[in-house]
Amino acid sequence: VTLKISDRKSSDPSALNLNEHFLFHGASTDVVDEISRGGFDPRRGGESVGALFGVATYLAPNASKADIYTESFSNRLPKHAEREMIIARAVLGESHRTIVQMRNATRPPSGPDGRPLDSVWADVRGNGGVVDHLEVMLYDKGQAYPEAVVTYRHDEACLCVECAK
Repeated sequence: VTLKISDRKSSDPSALNLNEHFLFHGASTDVVDEISRGGFDPRRGGESVGALFGVATYLAPNASKADIYTESFSNRLPKHAEREMIIARAVLGESHRTIVQMRNATRPPSGPDGRPLDSVWADVRGNGGVVDHLEVMLYDKGQAYPEAVVTYRHDEACLCVECAK
């Protein structure tokens, strides 16, 4: 049974099923620095790339999905340039699975009880969804924070989709 995030916040992990996960967020170095200092701001979600699921903080369980967003699509980095990615601690609470775009979303849809759910996750095309890699959207600033920043480079012999471009 998945529980809603309580209106009463609790530091007792046994009190609620917060549906907490470590997820990845890729962005340019300057945006990673800004998020590291001030946290995620869902109101800014989609500013640089688009907002297929509304204005939200976009996270992914796969680093390869987040890697796509570590550079500007109009000003590509050299293939083996240094990049940064955030590992975020995120509380999904009771989550809504979507298989359709939600471009105008400002919050998750309502659950059976008429109250908004806590997050949205977009399923992949293979399961009837509209994305290639699973994505998680959070619409509340307090649902995720940057736990760590990873600095990395793609190996010279890398055969990933991004290096193949």
